[in-house]
Formats: sequence, structure tokens, C-alpha cells
Amino acid sequence: MIKQVLSTSLISLAIGFIAELLNIWLGTKFLYSFFASNLVTILVALLAVNAATMGIVLTKMRDLIDKNGNAEVFKKTRANMLLSIKEQIALIILATVVLSVESAPAIQNIENMLFLLNSIVTGVFVYALLVLYDTAKGVLVIVDFNG
Repeated sequence: MIKQVLSTSLISLAIGFIAELLNIWLGTKFLYSFFASNLVTILVALLAVNAATMGIVLTKMRDLIDKNGNAEVFKKTRANMLLSIKEQIALIILATVVLSVESAPAIQNIENMLFLLNSIVTGVFVYALLVLYDTAKGVLVIVDFNG
């Protein structure tokens, strides 16, 4: 699981870095403004959507387990669901911290610090979308389950 989190983190940070480079190249501050105003709210909403989806998936898993008696089939799925909740909570905390630090006057004077922090903020958003994608894959495991 650590390998999975590290891989997702690196992919998200790379995409965040590229997005920030594009923002600088285009001369836009849209992502920065958008994320400064909305990121934590978006992350909480995605957590709520994922939690609700997981509740439905877990209910269906319980029905399948009761019917077929093979709980081991879903062990990895349950573990990944718990991991995704932990990841999302960590993303909310990280976004709050980074956005708070980013607005500090002392940070404004450090060369390339805003670039780094904006890349991290965009990476947090990308990571949250990847978690949402993983949750959707969990739904597909249930749909494709044969017992």
C-alpha cells in the first residue's frame, strides 16, 4: 500500500508541477485563485461522495458475503477503501496547511516557493481525483462479481 500511495503522490505532484508551469507560461492565476477559494470545500465534498459510495459498496459486499460466504474475496477492496478515507483526510489537512503557508508574507519573498506550493496544491487536487477514480473501480468490482 505504501508503494501505491507513493506512486499516486509522485504522479499527482508531476501533474501539479506541469500544470503550474503551464499557468506561468500562459500568465494566468486562475488555478491559484480557484484552489485558494475552493480546494478544501471540493476535497470535503469528494470525501462525502466517496464515503456515500463506499457505504453502498460495503452494503452490497455484505449481501454477497452473506449469500456466498466468501469474505476473503473482498479483503483487498475493504483495505483500499479504508486507505482512501485516510488519504482524503490527509489531503484536506495538507491543502489547509499549504494554502495557509502560501498566504504568509514571509513565504512571498522566498524565490520559487510559490511555484512549489502551487504545484503541491494542484497535486493535492489531482490526487483527490485519483482517489475518486479508485472508488469508482471498487464499484466495478462489485458489479463484475460472480460469487
